[in-house]
This record gives sequence, structure tokens and C-alpha cells, in this order.
Amino acid sequence: MAQVVGGAAVSHSPQLSMESGGWRAHGDLELPRLGALGLTPTDRSQEELEDELDPALLAERYQACQRALEKTRDELLALRPDVLVVIGDDQRELFLDDIMPAVSIFWGESLEDRPPGAEAYPSTMETAYKYYHAAEVDVYETHAGLGLHLVEQLVEGGFDVAQFTEQPKDRSLGHAFTFVYRRLLEGLPRIPLVPIFLNTYYPPNQPTPGRCVQFGQGLRKAIDSWPSDLRVALIASGGLTHPIIDEKLDRGLLEALEAHDHEALSRIPVDGLREGSSEIRNWIAVGAALHDAPGKVVDYIPAYRSKAGSGCGMGFFTWTRA
Repeated sequence: MAQVVGGAAVSHSPQLSMESGGWRAHGDLELPRLGALGLTPTDRSQEELEDELDPALLAERYQACQRALEKTRDELLALRPDVLVVIGDDQRELFLDDIMPAVSIFWGESLEDRPPGAEAYPSTMETAYKYYHAAEVDVYETHAGLGLHLVEQLVEGGFDVAQFTEQPKDRSLGHAFTFVYRRLLEGLPRIPLVPIFLNTYYPPNQPTPGRCVQFGQGLRKAIDSWPSDLRVALIASGGLTHPIIDEKLDRGLLEALEAHDHEALSRIPVDGLREGSSEIRNWIAVGAALHDAPGKVVDYIPAYRSKAGSGCGMGFFTWTRA
């Protein structure tokens, strides 16, 4: 049977790929839209936020992010995975309003990064764009056999997952998945991928935290039953809280993951999982799947970028099975 060797969870914020001098500009650019999102305001005082935005501290946190990315990469590669099962969200890249499944698995032979062009992103993300998309169409090898097995076994286990084998015309594999290869594993030979798309962002069919726990448990059973000797690692892409950073929520999540406290993971309030913070669902699912693997926080870095308390709670986490 397949060997689940561990995994990783990692933020994919553009701030990871732009020098700290650009963080404030990126934050200022988003200020007009923050009010319209209806998010819970930051609990940090203006004085505290002024301190958080000190250029020297921003530079220090940027460097801490780079070190955490490198350590996460090294620990993931030490697992020697043959296949990566990546749980990420799709932000209107492959799925639009014509169909928005709660959970979908691709089991075709390959998916393409069909780059939209840097002009599709905010101007402040110019340096980060290349870590989401190639200059030209880029093909990612996917593991059809494992993908099909997961669909079949999850359905057998009571999860009505969507599935597809053909990429919709004029739509691209999303940045939650390309980031893993273009940034976390930059420059390395590509490990075949099984992408699992979790609808974290868009109401009304986002899985609850409790359902994410159940899904992770079901996913693990499905992988364990795969008749193969390949080494499988799981990755959660995205998070933690953003655009408004909630350090209490982030730290509570990380503590629950380290303790394998599935009850605590199930109780994470849905109201806190909106916009980018919704990607925490990916972490919950992977954490539940790796219930028997010791997990540890590589680092947690609250990377603020505006006086409104916006930014990204940068999380880096790994699991290793003995």
C-alpha cells in the first residue's frame, strides 16, 4: 500500500515574494476595498500597528519568511515524496459561477498554467507574479491513477466529491497549486501532483471546519488503501488569516494542529474564515489527514502591511511520520 510520509502547510501570500519595502504600498492599495468586505476589524491599536509597520521590523519579518520557506522546503524534501497531494482553493481560476464544487479532484494526465499576464494582478505584485505564473503556458504532470483512486474511495466513504479529467477552456490551474512548485519548490524537478480543490472562498457551499476534519480523515483512509509502493506527501496551500490578521485565531489553529486536537479544529468559528482566512480550511483537512504524524510549527510571522491591520499571518508547518 502507499506510504504517507508526512507533509507541509504553507502560506502563499505575495508578500513572501516581494521585498519588505513593497509591503506598505501593497497594503495602501487595498485599503479602499477593505471596508466593503465587512470583515471584523483588527484588535490591534493604532500605536501597535505603527510599531508593526516600522521598516526595520518589516525587513526582519521578510527575512524570517524566507528562512521559514527554506526550512519548510528542506523538511518536505527530506520525506522523499513520489507524489504530492495538494489541497488548495480556487479563486475563479478554474471554477466560475457556472460550477463551484465544494470539493473537486482532478484525475487527468496534466493541468496547465495558462498565465493571465501580470496586468491581471495589482501593480504592487509585479515581483510576485512570476511565482504564481510562468511567462508562457506551463504543463504540470498530475497522477491520474491516484486521483481516480481518491475519487472512488472518497465516494465509497460518503464524500460526494466532484471530479474532472479535462481542463476547462481558457482557464488556468490556480496560484494555490502553482506557488507550491514555482516558489516553495522553486527550481527543483517537479513531483507529480494530485490537486484537490476545496471551495474555501465562495458562499454558500464552503465546507465547515468540522467537515474539513472529516474530509481529511476520509482522504487519509483513501490514500492508505491505494495499492502502490509510492511515497505520498500532503500539502496545504494558503492562509493564514488575511487580509485582516487575527493572531489569536492563527496561533490557536497552530496549537490545535500540533496537539492533533480535532475537536478544537472543528470548533474554529466560520465567521473568522472569510476571504483569504478561509484557506485555513486547507490546513484543517491536511492536519486531520496526518493525525498520526508529529507536527510542528516551523514559524509564524504576522506580516502587517497597513494601518488597518491588513497583511497576512504567515504560517509554516510540517509533519513527519517515523
